[in-house]
Amino acid sequence: MSEVAPTRSVAIRDIAPLLLTAAVLWLWFQPTPTHALSYELTQVLTGQGDVVAITHAGDERLFLVSKEGRVFIFRNGVREPAPYLDIRSRVLFTGEPESEQGLLSVVFHPDYQANGFLFAAYTRFDGTGVVSRFSVTGPNPDQASLGSERLLLEVPQPGPNHNLNHLAFGPDGYLYISSGDGGYQPEPRCTPQEGDNLLGKILRLDVDSNIDSPPYHRIPADNPFVGDPDVLDEIWGLGLRNPWRFTFDSVTGDLWLADVGHRTREEINFLASGTPGGQNWGFKMMEGFFCRGSMDGCSEPIPPCFSPAYTEPILDYGQDGRHCAVIGGPVYRGASIPQLQGAFLAGDYCGATFLVRQVGQSFVRTDLSEDVFGLVTFGEDSSGEVYLLAEGTLYRLVGVREDVTVGFTETELTVSESAGVARVMVRRQGDTTSAVSVRVRTTPLTAGAGDFQATTVTVAWGIGETANRFVEIPVFDDAELEGNERFQVELFSPEGAELAAQSTLQVVIVDDDIGGTCVPTDTALCLGGEGRFRVTLVWEDFEGNTGVGHAVPLDAVTDNPAAVSSSGLIWFFGPDNMEMLVKVLDACTFNGYHWVFLAAATTVDYTVEILDSQTGEVWTYRNPLGTASPATTDVQAFSCL
Repeated sequence: MSEVAPTRSVAIRDIAPLLLTAAVLWLWFQPTPTHALSYELTQVLTGQGDVVAITHAGDERLFLVSKEGRVFIFRNGVREPAPYLDIRSRVLFTGEPESEQGLLSVVFHPDYQANGFLFAAYTRFDGTGVVSRFSVTGPNPDQASLGSERLLLEVPQPGPNHNLNHLAFGPDGYLYISSGDGGYQPEPRCTPQEGDNLLGKILRLDVDSNIDSPPYHRIPADNPFVGDPDVLDEIWGLGLRNPWRFTFDSVTGDLWLADVGHRTREEINFLASGTPGGQNWGFKMMEGFFCRGSMDGCSEPIPPCFSPAYTEPILDYGQDGRHCAVIGGPVYRGASIPQLQGAFLAGDYCGATFLVRQVGQSFVRTDLSEDVFGLVTFGEDSSGEVYLLAEGTLYRLVGVREDVTVGFTETELTVSESAGVARVMVRRQGDTTSAVSVRVRTTPLTAGAGDFQATTVTVAWGIGETANRFVEIPVFDDAELEGNERFQVELFSPEGAELAAQSTLQVVIVDDDIGGTCVPTDTALCLGGEGRFRVTLVWEDFEGNTGVGHAVPLDAVTDNPAAVSSSGLIWFFGPDNMEMLVKVLDACTFNGYHWVFLAAATTVDYTVEILDSQTGEVWTYRNPLGTASPATTDVQAFSCL
């Protein structure tokens, strides 16, 4: 939610991502979707038990990468019998299902149509992880030359698991390589934190330099650790356990990366396009948002849990019967499923499949409607359509049943109480061959009957109609100083459509009065001398549920019996669970300000508004969804009169 300043003097402060004190709990959670998306998988090929990667070369061919060391062409619904590439004589492949060795990834050069280059990551017969370049040198475009191999990189591999495992070209034209931490052992290795090896990392090479001479690449000058004697130049990012698939959004260039957890958490990482390298994703000290706290096997001390040296994932989730071994997919950019446009697809070997969307500065996870057990990999063709490989069967994602959606165009609307009306816009998207309707209703949050008119209406579109619909909700002006008030608008009971992800909206009514006295209510604390400061809170959880904080004033802390308490508690989910402590302290004789102190044990999205009833000044403090709330002390919140 964005914060919009009223016309009078209002200040807004977002709580910085500071470390919590030990008194604030980390909350483990399984993100629950607002609703499940339906989809249809079409089976296109069976008997592909050794296939572990799917890719394309910018044309009509789909390439199936077999762990045994062969690459096959899938074209016009048929897997062609002759392999495009066969390096079985060079690949270590045991055939054992639990082994992760073999040919694991192939990527084609962005200019493949001109140069014929492709790159492969595989486990060599001696157990070493290698990255090599091959090319098509003869007249047959469906046959890469075995003799064209040029070795770019060798990475010693101490175990049979967590190898060099994925290749992708970034929007900068460089080749990115993911590597696991080197394999299982009773305690995970510390290799992800060690700069003198390439395990547990993202590597970055310029493969358009030294094309004809070893090492058949160069190190990009802007790789983040170039010149650092303690870190190898190839390293672009570190702190990963087993990043089984990452992708660059073909439209935005954003990086999405899935990292398989050890025994506790699976995680999804994200970097906006243009973000320089150097990120440390925290393993093995951190596993998602979970503090493992281990330095066993580390040659040097590493940063402690929650250190700012670590880049946090955008989400993590626990392991259970449906969730284990996260598998990253592509960002959907095909044409056949417009509802998935821009969504990052991912899943788990144990069956769960889901998508993640960026919504403003937040990330929203939505489960897909069916499990896909034995999921191994995702892939896409040159048109951006998505394929999955599970238990030896190749599927194509061919559609979703929700071909019509209705939703709001924004998450928050701000109006002055003197505006008389809040005008909320509802949008229809998708198929226009049928009639569509949806119900709209309002729900009070901190705003009540004296602030707006409760409304329940139906909005409808006929066949072929696409124009946005507007719902006008009356808001009332008064002379009472009450601070900004909020109510929620919700869509429900759609006919002929599905609700879009944005199906709720909050309206902020900006108080344009000044002067007056705070009146305590069930949802408003009146703190400080004579109850000068009015404190209210609204929240939103991981399921999209919203609500208000309930106020519990504490005893007065001054010798003045007329004085009102300077502190109070706020609960969200139950009166026996006080999520937040709020204090407003008179420090006028100390530094000329009233101080604000907040401490909470929660990871929900909340916004606290503190109104100075004598001046009309408002301070706003917000905690984003999924972030552990920090304790904060604001020693210059409100000036003394």
